[in-house]
Amino acid sequence: MPTTHPDTGLETVPFLTAKTDQAVEVLKEKGIDVWLTYVRETVANVDPSLELIFEGDLTWESALILTADGEKVAIVGVHDAPDIEEAGIYGRVIGYREGITEPLLNTLNRLDPHSIAINVSENDSLADGLGAGLQKLLERRLKDTVFEDRLVPAEDVIWSLRGRKLPMEVEAIAHCVQETQKIFDEATSLIRPGLTAAQFADAIRGLAHDKGYGCAWTPKMCPIVTTGSSQRVGHVAPTQDVISPGSLVHVDFGIRHQQYCSDMQRMWWVADGDQPVPEEVLKAYATIVSAIEKAAAELRPGVAGWEVDQIARDELTANGFEEYTHALGHQLGRSPHDGGGATLAPRWERYNETPYRPVEKGNVFTLEPSILLPDHGMVALEENVLVTEDGCEFLSVLPRELPVLKVD
Repeated sequence: MPTTHPDTGLETVPFLTAKTDQAVEVLKEKGIDVWLTYVRETVANVDPSLELIFEGDLTWESALILTADGEKVAIVGVHDAPDIEEAGIYGRVIGYREGITEPLLNTLNRLDPHSIAINVSENDSLADGLGAGLQKLLERRLKDTVFEDRLVPAEDVIWSLRGRKLPMEVEAIAHCVQETQKIFDEATSLIRPGLTAAQFADAIRGLAHDKGYGCAWTPKMCPIVTTGSSQRVGHVAPTQDVISPGSLVHVDFGIRHQQYCSDMQRMWWVADGDQPVPEEVLKAYATIVSAIEKAAAELRPGVAGWEVDQIARDELTANGFEEYTHALGHQLGRSPHDGGGATLAPRWERYNETPYRPVEKGNVFTLEPSILLPDHGMVALEENVLVTEDGCEFLSVLPRELPVLKVD
């Protein structure tokens, strides 16, 4: 019977078989002969890419080798070998006792790859799992062989493997998005004057917990809740600010299920009797909706991430608002910030090469422009979209009108 992830019904062996098959196709496409994931003591030090190609823990130095010719080889400690053989994902499992060098070199000599991709990256932490010490150790194992000069970064391989979501991955993300929308709908009825941002955050977490879902990121700040004129932006814990009539409530929240995540933002205006919503707030909200719609209309395979980000920025400035101080969107998957190559970000130093990367079919992105109003706080939405053959489709439902709550 196939094993499953601990919090899900997503079958592990079919998933890992499909992802390793996908990795072989990516290697062919990129013209790379071998992808070598080199790890040790993974219970304490996990290469982020491991979750895409392997289940379980590896103790001694281990090499998971995928080739453009379709071979899947695991060179592992002798005590780790039986379970890997039983899983059947790797067609050749080599268990060693005293040291990995001999079976590793024997395998590489047999394969004779001209390029060996290893998990190092200056651009993406999720493609940078090898670590400086282990890289030196691997280089020592290959010293004085033809292979020591054939090592290349694997980030292109990892980006496409992580970023191109399989149908089962899209299904898992879409489920999280739909359930998050339901939680937001239920949370709406809990908003009332006198409730603090921290209390509302607790209530949202409680709704998710009752449905059996975990938080997509650190529970202390999942959800992020701000209210009133608060100028707190980004990854911050909810405060004791009190929800009051005539103010905004803004929430950034996501759940985790089947090892995948959602990441969404919603907001409400708490009415003050019959007083109308300030025009500045309505204009800001309409601008956010328009920025999302215009960016989504241009999001398609092949476009550079910065080009999509610029469309949303231009919409804000054209309407008299300042640019947001973050990216328009990041990829979403097993992590809320899921790497995958392209980022919908400006060409700023901190984003390195990712704004220049082309968007790929199967990427799942957030779209999250924001406007910070001095008198009213955060105006922002965050949608989750799937890149298709020639565009994108919304996994979430964009609320085009600002929800106005009339509460006692």
